[in-house]
Amino acid sequence: MPLSKLLYVIAAVLSLLGAAAHEFVGAPMVLSPLEGSGLPPDIIWLHHFSWHVGTVAVMGMVALFGFAVVHPAGRLLAALASSMSAGFAALAIALAVFGDPVVWTTPAPYPWTLVAILGFLGVVLAPRAKD
Repeated sequence: MPLSKLLYVIAAVLSLLGAAAHEFVGAPMVLSPLEGSGLPPDIIWLHHFSWHVGTVAVMGMVALFGFAVVHPAGRLLAALASSMSAGFAALAIALAVFGDPVVWTTPAPYPWTLVAILGFLGVVLAPRAKD
């Protein structure tokens, strides 16, 4: 297996682990306390929706990286998934820098930065399609 495809597999597996951790570890920690917060129900449930949309987006990255291993347009698919991960990383870092430094104590800035680096490295190392 070419190194580029191996990097896509690693990025897909890390993204899948991130999605699982987001749902099964993070959701109870973040969403459950909202129930007793006194916030209006529409705010609580919009937060639930937004939380799970994040997981769905990460599962999209998993699929893109997975298809990048087997599809002729693999470089493009991996570039899209890597760009999504870079966007998540940029958002988390911006929130930590410009919002509240407490974000640095969460996993948010770290795995998406690593996944983006691995994915883009795979894109750079992948053979180019012949014109």
